[in-house]
Amino acid sequence: MNENAFQKAIERITATSFLTENSVRILKDGVLAFGAVFDSIKKAERQICVEFYIFRDDETGWELAELLHKKSREGVKVFLIYDHFGSLSTSDKFWNYLKAAGVQVRAFHPPNIFRPNLYFHRDHRKLVVVDGEMGFTGGLNVGDEYHGFRKKKIAGWRDTGVQIKGPAVLPMWKSFWEVWKDCGGTDSEVDTILLGETRQEEDIKVLPFFSSSRKSMHALNKLLQFSVHSAQKSIHLTMAYFIPTRKFLYALLRAARRGVDVKIILPGKSDLRLIAYVGRTYYKTLMREGVQIFHYQPRILHAKTMIFDEKWVIVGSANLDARSLNYNYECGVGILDKNLGEEMEELFRQDLAESIPITKEEQSRWPLHERALGTFFSWFRSYL
Repeated sequence: MNENAFQKAIERITATSFLTENSVRILKDGVLAFGAVFDSIKKAERQICVEFYIFRDDETGWELAELLHKKSREGVKVFLIYDHFGSLSTSDKFWNYLKAAGVQVRAFHPPNIFRPNLYFHRDHRKLVVVDGEMGFTGGLNVGDEYHGFRKKKIAGWRDTGVQIKGPAVLPMWKSFWEVWKDCGGTDSEVDTILLGETRQEEDIKVLPFFSSSRKSMHALNKLLQFSVHSAQKSIHLTMAYFIPTRKFLYALLRAARRGVDVKIILPGKSDLRLIAYVGRTYYKTLMREGVQIFHYQPRILHAKTMIFDEKWVIVGSANLDARSLNYNYECGVGILDKNLGEEMEELFRQDLAESIPITKEEQSRWPLHERALGTFFSWFRSYL
């Protein structure tokens, strides 16, 4: 399939169009990502929109809060959405500090005795939009573990973000306001802004995607399956949590059978060990068909990136599990660009060099209780 046909097929699946004239910067760790976000916020003149699943009141959280507090005092309109469950440990003092400065703060799906089922659906997005012109997304939440423990001089988790400038930022901005209204906001609070000139020095094709309804979640599933089906040379995945749906699993197996180089980097150290144990129950089936699996070693892996044939890249908040694909609000971008694909491939190779290959011998050394837990909880994989 040539690039034009591939592009049109994706646009049909997602019911949206690729946007050109964008510049894109890959942010390969927390220091780069938060540095870029903080710099952009400092330069904000009109509006800042912030949406995170986890927003901690630790050193990183307070640094961002103080910056948002300052910008709001300067007259910049600041809007913040946090997920109630993801940010459950964050103190009221933290939110009150922001509200006192005029920051508009809303919690996503707090407990509701009349609609208790809503609490199962979380806002897992990570999104920042500044002045409607600069956008950020990826896998990073707001917390020291994502940024790095600077006082203790400990590196943060391995994660990946993306910074975008250009027309692709507008759908990101619109998506924020859709969630804002879902959090009880009104149309009158939707603050329109004047967009500046969007032409960039680069001309990268970007397709922002968002899932928040059954229809959009189905489209995201179809997009991922189509990306695997269409790959001719390579599929390189880096994933924090891996409990694939049956259809996605079969798509990977078929790709490996037809000779596609399928490599998956997963956490050697995970913050959710039970999820990792369940994910391991798929290894035997995948490896039997030639899929190569690696465990990243230096630190906790939290990135969610996919590279197909070194030119089609997906970076976002969604993991390859039922929770991300069927229940959570998620966001991300698809990037169709050879140069950026090669940059992501180089990053994948760097991670691969710090990972160990999973073999039968390696699997045999895993403790029996870990394998038993993984097998038992795999029966509940549709909810994990």
